[in-house]
Amino acid sequence: MSSIGQVASAATAVTAVAHLQALGDSLQARGLHARVGETSGGIPQLIVVSTVVPTLSEVVFAAQGEGAWWFWWPWAERIAPVEELTTAVTRICGVLTPSRRS
Repeated sequence: MSSIGQVASAATAVTAVAHLQALGDSLQARGLHARVGETSGGIPQLIVVSTVVPTLSEVVFAAQGEGAWWFWWPWAERIAPVEELTTAVTRICGVLTPSRRS
């Protein structure tokens, strides 16, 4: 990934927000809270919080990597291409949904 911290233009930021909003809508349909916001540096981000265990939360970014748009964890690890919304939702839910162990 080039850099999560660098949004090249207003058009890039608008694209990132659109991808994050679509992801947020899908995550909310799966029972998580999701809100698009900005970092203190103005970078679009999606804040996702578990409704079961509110202390479980994560931030997701949308940015280009090697020419394609991806969803990214804050530590610059790819989650899934933005075209694979179901894969991204499944991976994020896996992190923010407590396991049901008896």
